[in-house]
Amino acid sequence: MSRTSQSLNQEYEQGLQMDQERRQRLRQVTEKIIGLPILPTVVAQLIALIDDPKSSARPVAQLISTDQALTAKILKVANSAFYGFPREIATVQLAIVVLGFEQVKNLSLSVAVLRRFSSGNEHRLFDRQRFWDHAIACGVAGRLLARKVHPRFEGEAFVAGVLHDIGKLILIEYFFDEFSEALELAETEELTIVEAEEQVLGVTHSDIGGWLAEKWNLPPSLVSAIAYHHRPEEMEEPDELVHFIHLANALVRQHQIGTSGDSHPPTLVPDVAARFKPNPEMTNEKLLDHLSEGLEAELEKAQIFKDLGDS
Repeated sequence: MSRTSQSLNQEYEQGLQMDQERRQRLRQVTEKIIGLPILPTVVAQLIALIDDPKSSARPVAQLISTDQALTAKILKVANSAFYGFPREIATVQLAIVVLGFEQVKNLSLSVAVLRRFSSGNEHRLFDRQRFWDHAIACGVAGRLLARKVHPRFEGEAFVAGVLHDIGKLILIEYFFDEFSEALELAETEELTIVEAEEQVLGVTHSDIGGWLAEKWNLPPSLVSAIAYHHRPEEMEEPDELVHFIHLANALVRQHQIGTSGDSHPPTLVPDVAARFKPNPEMTNEKLLDHLSEGLEAELEKAQIFKDLGDS
């Protein structure tokens, strides 16, 4: 066997071992979580119902209407500048007809998570309001990128952006001491939050978030976007939604909207950046500036989401 082949085999085996160790550590971490947050029953049933090709608007509307708070918030957003419809949408059934099943599912999921995690543990390096500012902005940026490239991904890109860092909320609630140590390590050693989490916990918020998304039975595309938004190059096949969220996260970090756990400038995976550059000579900074066109106006329309965490 040549030295090159031997080296490649060793790298492959090391990669497999690291992957197995990551999965083992992830299982150990998640097994410690007692009372794992679950989706509200209505939202869990809604996802299953909408994924059923035989579903119609009436049973979906009836299900949503059993949760008065969810109904009110869906109608509030449906009638906001975020969607920009000229006539009032007065009923959930009309919202489904106008927005479509997928948009209503994604909107319901976003609202449910915002409500569920609106309050909890705080840390001097983790401000919950600024966390949500970052998450909502990522949703807006993901939606904007999808609209420019593949409009059919708009709704999914928004909810993926909102949920992409959900693992941090699990860490600060269930692993407060370890996450606090990771936050402080990132600050003192000038690490990214991902690097600090790896050192302290052996897994990252992306790993935890992807695991939670699986437990919630979210669509595989959302699970991947949450789990791989920092490392899209590890996907077996290129994934458009993962790329949108990777870029959206970088866009929002460049604009310093909210906080994401560390103060490092945004970085882009070369292959992802190359796919979106109009010409190969363009720098990543120029690419992000180019993709930011229209972001400020879209963020203004999304202000409605900032008060959805209130009961």
